[in-house]
Amino acid sequence: MEEKYMGMIANYQSTTDTELEKFMCLDDVEEAQENENLEICDIDKMWDALHFLLTGKSASEPIEDNLISEAIVGQFNISGEEIFISGTKTDRVKEIAKALQELNFETYIDKFDMRAFRQNGIYPDIWGYEDEADLIKDDLRNSFENLKKFYEKMAEQERAVLVSIC
Repeated sequence: MEEKYMGMIANYQSTTDTELEKFMCLDDVEEAQENENLEICDIDKMWDALHFLLTGKSASEPIEDNLISEAIVGQFNISGEEIFISGTKTDRVKEIAKALQELNFETYIDKFDMRAFRQNGIYPDIWGYEDEADLIKDDLRNSFENLKKFYEKMAEQERAVLVSIC
């Protein structure tokens, strides 16, 4: 994943295993996102921060075979040129949903330290605003809850997930 993120937001979209195999370029993804019948989860710019909070690593360093890392950056890479596109197959979506359900988010947010985010260059670059710490925690909490609910719904519907960070 690129080091310069500038305004990049993460979207998680309902799809199928068959469709995932067809997504090989940005045009395919953009066309799919125009389908208003598909469920989309948008965690805006908090994807890297959420990944760092929960794994201790930037999303630019996905952790192989780690369900929490995969919840944010996907199971396998489809494209990483100008934007990052990845996918997660239906069976893995179910495992991720269970892992997110079992994760106690508050134990992570209790250890939240903005200095660690700043020192590791975590996106977005908001870690100098100490007086905003409670708002940032709320944003991380909301992003996690939205992502968790999205994966639960996708698992129930036996859907795959397409991740795009652009």
